[in-house]
Amino acid sequence: YCFGVRKTLELTDKLLAERPDRTYYMLGEIVHNEHVIEDLMGKGLRIVQTLEDVPPGGVVILQSHGSTRKRYRELEERGLEYVDATCPMVKIIHDRIREVEAEGRTPVVIGQVGHEEVRGIVGQVAQALVVKAPDEVTPELFEGVRRAGIVAQSTFIEEDALRIVERIRGIVPDVVFHDTICQPTKTRQREVEAHTRRADCVIVIGSRHSANTMHLFHIARMINPQTHLIDKPESVETIAIPSGATVFVASGASTPGELIAEVVRRREARDAGPVRSWENRAKNPGA
Repeated sequence: YCFGVRKTLELTDKLLAERPDRTYYMLGEIVHNEHVIEDLMGKGLRIVQTLEDVPPGGVVILQSHGSTRKRYRELEERGLEYVDATCPMVKIIHDRIREVEAEGRTPVVIGQVGHEEVRGIVGQVAQALVVKAPDEVTPELFEGVRRAGIVAQSTFIEEDALRIVERIRGIVPDVVFHDTICQPTKTRQREVEAHTRRADCVIVIGSRHSANTMHLFHIARMINPQTHLIDKPESVETIAIPSGATVFVASGASTPGELIAEVVRRREARDAGPVRSWENRAKNPGA
């Protein structure tokens, strides 16, 4: 888990354990991993899609991806108690885009249109442009924009974000870029790129609904076509891996450790030998 996801899950587990007399409602998925969500639901957490589905007395847990200012107002208007589990890194992005607006610049968000985090970022200001690829940056889109302030979705691919910024600089005279891609995301992306170049086969563990997982998958797939995305341990059994091949296993920021361990265990059992882990080496260069 990354820091933000771990913080959210620890907070949610604590609430469910310490206040069993209260009913907690998850507005959407607080993290993008089906196994985690199922576990939380088994502990009593309920899923709703709108605040209208939360009865009086219920407590809403806001997802780690962040929420719009409108949602906070709606919570207050309805008199609902809530727990804000927004990732601290995402809150920094909210601060930055509000600063951009206050400076009189046109707010620009680099990210996936419709993603919860991007909706939350855009929802901090009156209006913002959203771009997810360099070829979306056109003179028509930025017509009349003289001063722009850019932030990025916390899990966006760093290299792609920098290309988008350069395209915008070629059109808009005055551009300020706040690099809000979180450091754990950058580290994970760089390690995936480096290790993928050393591997015969790559397995990425995580949900297709997870933006950071899909980014890791695409980074690896561009380097090595023998890259596979799985979301459950048994799926690893269907991947044909030649004997003696070097296999690199990576995971998204919301993938549980026990799921990763089970995937490795199944590979060990199938290959009849231990799997050498690069994880410890990444954490401890002297290992």
